[in-house]
Amino acid sequence: MGKFVGIAFKNVFRNGRRSITLGLNYAVVSFILVALFSFSRGATTNVSTSLVRATAGHITISGQYAQGGRVYSGMLRAPEIATAARAVLGPEALILPRYLVQSSVYFKGLSKRLSFTGIDPATDTGFRSQMNFSSGSWSGWAADPAGVALPTDTAAYFGLALGDEVVVSTRTRFGAFNTGILKVRAIWSTDNYFMKELVLVHLPFLRNLDLAAPDSASAIYIYLKDPSAANRERELLSNVLAAKGFEVSRPKNDTEAIAAISGASLKYEADKEGRDRVMLKLSTIDEVLGIVKSIVLAVNALGGLVAAVMLFVIAVSVFINLRMSVNERLREIGTMRALGFGPGTVTSLFVLESVALALMFSVAGSVLGALASIGVRGLLTLPPGGNLAILMSSGHLALEPRLGDDAAIVAIIVLFSALFSYFPARRGGHIKPVDALTSTF
Repeated sequence: MGKFVGIAFKNVFRNGRRSITLGLNYAVVSFILVALFSFSRGATTNVSTSLVRATAGHITISGQYAQGGRVYSGMLRAPEIATAARAVLGPEALILPRYLVQSSVYFKGLSKRLSFTGIDPATDTGFRSQMNFSSGSWSGWAADPAGVALPTDTAAYFGLALGDEVVVSTRTRFGAFNTGILKVRAIWSTDNYFMKELVLVHLPFLRNLDLAAPDSASAIYIYLKDPSAANRERELLSNVLAAKGFEVSRPKNDTEAIAAISGASLKYEADKEGRDRVMLKLSTIDEVLGIVKSIVLAVNALGGLVAAVMLFVIAVSVFINLRMSVNERLREIGTMRALGFGPGTVTSLFVLESVALALMFSVAGSVLGALASIGVRGLLTLPPGGNLAILMSSGHLALEPRLGDDAAIVAIIVLFSALFSYFPARRGGHIKPVDALTSTF
């Protein structure tokens, strides 16, 4: 068997020009598919990681509450919800309440509406490692209950410097306006696309600005040691919260999941049911990423279509190439048949030759595709911001080649080659010895 395979590999380049032309087609297809999968894997991983580090948890609890005939955005009894989550998920889970408010900022005749995120800087420290401070520091901001940490672009818009005070004004959940004063304690930049416009303040300041109850929060973000268990853990937590009297649901679609993690305090609306209650929505990171995955799937489908067209061309080339090879090697086929080789053996030899060609060039194309992805990721530095920012990590495109994907691509191309070479190979294998020896090309 080993000698038989060896003969097949030796025959691969009997007609060098045709073999190399066909092999280059295999290499190009495998190169394109590896690059495409590297892009889609990297994009999904990068977006997921960036979201989790900025504006979403592995499980995000958000919702509304009805009180006194009105429905408000956010939730009451946030400490009770957090305690229940710790009891269900264990001490390794990180439970972080946050408060979100959209507020107008005024400074020296300039104004702008910004989205504020209120956190507890003592426990919610995940932002710290992602912030590059040009002025001030995390500790300086954390020490001031009325301090604000601004992105560089926002500070530049107002011309703000460390120590400046700004007026913030918001329409509270009750419909009235309330104002406050914040002092700039930190100015920073980040590589995280989803963090670049976050304005960080202390949670109690925002809660007071919105005239909200002391036990309220806009959302609770839960970070698990094992993110793959998010669906199972959500189910357990949902049952516990429902038993405590909360009305629990999950997003109906991807759009609702994204809205659940990004909603700030809104004006109240009338309660049609007329009863006090707290309505919670539990979203997982996979649901939040649903739209992103749909976009990546569309990109993969487009690339797959291009690859399918190229594979169709290759299929025709394989068929024609093998038909010509059979016609050129009729005497060899006749000799093998005369020596006792059966039709299946001759057919297998031609199929093995085609498979060997596909294997060598598809492996080469896959390796080059992976190396190109790694090279582009490591060597190409792009400016921050712009439309590509969501696909970038630390200034580099998030390309992620994986051995499993590359192996699957090679296997598909090899199987494809075997399938389309079988029929002309079978024709050659079934030629009678006398016909093969007396026929001429």
